[in-house]
Amino acid sequence: MIRPVFLFFLSFSICCFNANAQFYNPHHNGLVNCVKNRYYFAVPVTLFATGAILSNSKFKINLQKNVVGNSNTKVDNYLQFAPAGISIGLETLGIKGEHKPLQTAIIFSISNVILNSIVHPLKKITKVKRPDNSDFKSFPSGHTAEAFASAELMRMEFKDYNPWIAYAGYLMAGATGYLRMYNNKHWISDVLAGAGIGIGSTKLALLVFDKIDDHRKFKKHINGNSMILPSYQQNQICINWIKRF
Repeated sequence: MIRPVFLFFLSFSICCFNANAQFYNPHHNGLVNCVKNRYYFAVPVTLFATGAILSNSKFKINLQKNVVGNSNTKVDNYLQFAPAGISIGLETLGIKGEHKPLQTAIIFSISNVILNSIVHPLKKITKVKRPDNSDFKSFPSGHTAEAFASAELMRMEFKDYNPWIAYAGYLMAGATGYLRMYNNKHWISDVLAGAGIGIGSTKLALLVFDKIDDHRKFKKHINGNSMILPSYQQNQICINWIKRF
């Protein structure tokens, strides 16, 4: 069952690589900029694809034997949310990030909606047995997806202001993935796929939020002396906003 799921996501990733992101800039007097970003989802798609490939390998079984611990810890249940919580907390305290605290919380909420709409159906479709044989909901790791969604949020919020803070979330996310294997709840394939879904969910959530925010600004600035014209340029469909001053 993993193979058809992998092929579906591979096809989806090709569409993502060729997607065009369009941004509205209210300070421009002329046309809307069309910005092409072919590799926006490259990292999450690569992580998910690697996890899917390893799901039927002996490598994941051999690695699990070396990673699994003799005792269980519940730290991963809380660590998965830490980067997002810290990001919102720091912004609330006045440490500058990309967005305001409420906006960051909204982006994280959108990310969780996307994440959970992918993770839970995949668990039911793939029916991969957990290393501890407790159930058939191993692929992908929900804890790891949540942790990396949270870590990507922290990276995006602080990458231009404080790189040390920005990438600290990935240490916590990596620890969460490791602990899921240590607790014998997930294979390496589950962790990698979960990481890809998590990062991709936050990236997509940011695009959704920006579209909503741009639309709000667009409605605020447009008036009766403006008009909208669609155009097709270099294999890109653009929406042009022309304003007369």
